[in-house]
Amino acid sequence: MRFVLALVNLLALAPMVSAQVEYRIGRASGPITIDAKLDDEAWRLAEPVSDFIFNWYESGEKEPTTAKLLWDDENLYVSWQCKDRHISAYETKRHGPVSKDDCVEIFISPNPEKVKNYYTFEINALGTMLNRCRTDWWTGPSTWEPEGVRYRTTFHGQARKDESDTDSEWIVEMAIPLRNFARDAGNIPPRNGDEWRLNLQRLGGKTNPQLSTWSPIAPPARSFHTPESFGKVIFVAGPQRGSRTRRTSPPDPAAAAEGHTLYNRSCTMCHGLDGGPGDRAPALGGQRRYLRRTESDLFDAIKKGIPGTTMPASPMPPADVHKIVAYIRTLRASAIDVAVEGSVEHGAALFQSKGCAGCHMVGGRGGIIGPDLSNIGGERKLDDLRRALTEARETIPREYRPVSILTKDGQRIDGVVKNENNFSLQVLGKDGRLHLLLREEAAKIAYAEKSLMPVDWATRLSKDEFQDVLAFLSRQSREGR
Repeated sequence: MRFVLALVNLLALAPMVSAQVEYRIGRASGPITIDAKLDDEAWRLAEPVSDFIFNWYESGEKEPTTAKLLWDDENLYVSWQCKDRHISAYETKRHGPVSKDDCVEIFISPNPEKVKNYYTFEINALGTMLNRCRTDWWTGPSTWEPEGVRYRTTFHGQARKDESDTDSEWIVEMAIPLRNFARDAGNIPPRNGDEWRLNLQRLGGKTNPQLSTWSPIAPPARSFHTPESFGKVIFVAGPQRGSRTRRTSPPDPAAAAEGHTLYNRSCTMCHGLDGGPGDRAPALGGQRRYLRRTESDLFDAIKKGIPGTTMPASPMPPADVHKIVAYIRTLRASAIDVAVEGSVEHGAALFQSKGCAGCHMVGGRGGIIGPDLSNIGGERKLDDLRRALTEARETIPREYRPVSILTKDGQRIDGVVKNENNFSLQVLGKDGRLHLLLREEAAKIAYAEKSLMPVDWATRLSKDEFQDVLAFLSRQSREGR
């Protein structure tokens, strides 16, 4: 009976720890020179994978890693850009213990139906590489010699790399011939839509070892060699979706202000005041999908009208139409696309000193109990950011509901519920650890009705400080400005 209960509990836990990330690998848009500089246009256009996860974090600064993947008919390309203030590496022997140094690694499983057949490429900051072929057909030694791999690191070929006060980052760039995976992959080269499994990791160094991965490693596993936790990658025959997209320049604030006046004077017979919904036409700043999004499309719609609708042509001169277009763009713009008063630098300092970084991560640094804000300026409007700091939400978002648990052995766990069912809970504690509990282990479970996010920042901070924090958050975008 106890065995049956244990099995039921394990099955109940299984779906809670199977989070898997996904990435679409676009074809390289041009030639790639393997020189650890990452200045080729192909890398510039490539989308990075999502932020690395610090699976077993205990202490120290969470230094971010930016990794990208590309492919062509011959090679799989991978790059790591590692922010690091303490870079050290000493192993120079082929297949030596490079994991003692600052190093990165890619785990590749070309057949998702046999995910335990995988290959590893581990490289330290000096360019020393260790390879293994962990497949059901490999009968050779514990190490493996892949064919034709080209790679380069920032400190490639040096005899040693000691920590230095000037350390800031290091890079690894690699091209792996696809023929190395012919025994396991369905197609070489891959076809559009083919799926593989892989993971990317970073660790090592004498000071502040990182121990981070792209795809989270589910507890209780504590090894990078956990193929069940590999993320999904999908080969795309063209560039990644959005990889060629470039944000247009932000609307001119002065033109938008004049456009606001012109809009309210000329357009509110159908559309609502200040871009809101009207009696005859929709809101221009709402959260709907617009058929006309670009500047040129908006200009044509206003100047020429929209055939088959009640939208008439405008007699206004082109200069005034452009001003109305600028105003409409501000209604739809993400925070990164509008000018925001305030000091970004002082806002960043306040974000740290006022405790925001204890819950939220920005650029790979900070806490994980709250949402990652690394792209918040690119995702949300400025008014959304202001409301998040000053107004309580009616409902607490899923995965951020606060809970306090007292276990039967006297342990207290405070955090947020990431997942739960009738048998168990998955709680991310304020200590940064993931706690997996059976309900029968808990003496008391208390759910909070309010979010952990304070909403009194307008009174906690001075007017100028509040504006500086708003300016800092508005600049957080992975596409940058």
